[in-house]
Amino acid sequence: MKNILKISTLLILLFTIISCGNSESKHTEGDENKSEQTKDVANEEETPNKVALKLNQLEIMGIALGNLSQLNLGASLKVNGQLELPPQNMASVSAIIGGRVQSVSVVEGDFVKKGQVIATLNNPEFISMQRAYLAAKSNLTYLEKDYVRKKELEKEGITSARAFQESEAAYLNAKADLNATKATLYLIGINVSSIDKGVIIASIPVIAPIQGYIQKIEINIGKSVAPEQEMFEIVDNNFLHLGLNVFEKDIEKLSMGQKIAFTLSTRPNKIYEAEIFALGKAFDLDTRSVKVHAKIIGTHEGLLTGMFVEARIATDSKLVDALPDEAFVNEKGLDYIFIQIEKDEDDLVLEKIQVIKGVSDLGFSEVQFPNPMEKNILIVTKGAYYVNSELNKGEFEGHDH
Repeated sequence: MKNILKISTLLILLFTIISCGNSESKHTEGDENKSEQTKDVANEEETPNKVALKLNQLEIMGIALGNLSQLNLGASLKVNGQLELPPQNMASVSAIIGGRVQSVSVVEGDFVKKGQVIATLNNPEFISMQRAYLAAKSNLTYLEKDYVRKKELEKEGITSARAFQESEAAYLNAKADLNATKATLYLIGINVSSIDKGVIIASIPVIAPIQGYIQKIEINIGKSVAPEQEMFEIVDNNFLHLGLNVFEKDIEKLSMGQKIAFTLSTRPNKIYEAEIFALGKAFDLDTRSVKVHAKIIGTHEGLLTGMFVEARIATDSKLVDALPDEAFVNEKGLDYIFIQIEKDEDDLVLEKIQVIKGVSDLGFSEVQFPNPMEKNILIVTKGAYYVNSELNKGEFEGHDH
């Protein structure tokens, strides 16, 4: 009996030791797992605002990067207007004499020089005009000889003064006819020197009267055009400027040389600059406004006459760092932007940072950084919303995993 009790006691002690060992082992494994999870969470928290993108994703997602802009977002006068050209820098090209289009040597958007042939016309009347020139020239030669002969005879008293005067009048009329015919040929673009050599031209050139860009073409090969019918429109955009309508109550706020920022409805994220060079003297009674003219500073790329603009004339200077509104994302009342921190041949890494968004105008907003930033740092200026979606998607995938 005593032996049985001893064996039972030993068995109980053995089970107790084994149970304790298993419990300690489980606790240890649990602590290790918790430690690994804590490390993973810590690693996630170290870079929760960074996202890597493939370079080919940028174009697909409509994402663009750029630098900070310096804009005057102080007090300003909001006005509308359009892009204009002085009349001497626009040309409507038409035919003086109608004809059929034989060739067209330009397309819309081509740059042409003054005097360049841009089309040719043919018309049987052109041949008749050259024949009339040759006939007038031949007639003048005959009448000139008759005039010289009768002038000599009149001096010698052989012919009457009346006969001489008639000969002189016929000669002068023939000379006038020849000069008029020659001027008409020059006017339609035919050089009489070639006709004098016996060369009859069947077609006439259409000449560009100014240098500039072909903005409009109203003809095609084989089309008949009437006299004075417009065939081309040429514009010289080097003298493109703003024509703004300013209400009478605001005229006193303006002065020569005042700076203007403006945008196009077709390119709202592009800010152009201009400077007032003329204040209109005529008052429009219908609109109660005065026309103000401003020359464009810098590039004219993308600007065409007739485009409508939205402009801001600075009345109080406040030059600030600014970004397009598409550069910002707002979460829980806070504003963020994305900056580039790494880039290689295939990828780039963007970091989401918090900023302070200030005054807004013309599709741009002032941006203030909590910490100093490099001047040339690259920032997502378009498509920040999609970058933020990629960032959030990556976070969700990480949590699911």
